[in-house]
Amino acid sequence: MYIGVDFLIGPGLNLYLSEVNTGVPGGASEYDLIHRVRYGQPSGIFDRINSLSEKNFGKDFYEYINSLPYIDDLRSLKIWMDGEGPLPKNPAPALRLEDKWIQYLLLSDVYQMIPTMIYDRKDEQELERRLNLEHPLVLKKRLGRGGKGFRMIEDVSDLRKLDLEEKSFLIQPYIESQIGTYRLSLRVLAFLGEYICMFANLAPRLISNHGFRFGVYPGDILGISDEGFKTKRTIERAWEADIFYQGDIPDYMYDNVYIEDIAQAELILPHSIHKTVKESAASISQLYMGLDLNALPKSYIEE
Repeated sequence: MYIGVDFLIGPGLNLYLSEVNTGVPGGASEYDLIHRVRYGQPSGIFDRINSLSEKNFGKDFYEYINSLPYIDDLRSLKIWMDGEGPLPKNPAPALRLEDKWIQYLLLSDVYQMIPTMIYDRKDEQELERRLNLEHPLVLKKRLGRGGKGFRMIEDVSDLRKLDLEEKSFLIQPYIESQIGTYRLSLRVLAFLGEYICMFANLAPRLISNHGFRFGVYPGDILGISDEGFKTKRTIERAWEADIFYQGDIPDYMYDNVYIEDIAQAELILPHSIHKTVKESAASISQLYMGLDLNALPKSYIEE
């Protein structure tokens, strides 16, 4: 399975697996843009992905993705997650992997994840027992992307004021994954149990999605190679979007799939973290490949 795994790095260099995206998650396009803008040459990443697909399935990656029996449902789900279309009528079991609560149930015993609960206004005592309420909390959609629905909760009493769809949100302690004033996340790709590539997002706002894109290299500390970094804006259609939407990319997605700000600097990751994120993404891809999708807990959209 082709996946994009997102990681946060909290205080004390604590690494947290944040979420896993299936289908054709972004990452390869950004990685290749970084190579072309920063180093003046293509990365070769698309040839590698196609080669793996040809070797294992006898077809190129475009053909492989569009041969998946649940791909139409997954397209519909992603558009629904953007608030731009209806849910698939009978969601395929593979779509359960997009539900962040099911991801937590599958992965939290093996990988360090942020303590997570399904938000239920009746469970404030359980919240206080299980989550660290000395820090702000965040709410995020179980099925959401692009930061939609993300909100900070400074005081647990503020939860009483919310009117949210039953069982549709998760609640977690807020993890300060930051370098200076920039919110930091890592996107790591894996396919068929193999690590593919990674890049970093840094953004001067509460969430890091679609921030400045950085190449990532191992080193002795967590930092930026040039703290006064400049960026270059590129306008180029993302490889992933072209494949996933078969060239019929929704108009509302233009900024997300065409415009990138590439940093003229690198994010330096401590060697141990660099190694762990690569190995973790590969092992999650292996785990997902072996799942009985019909045996997964039902997503809340099926309940």
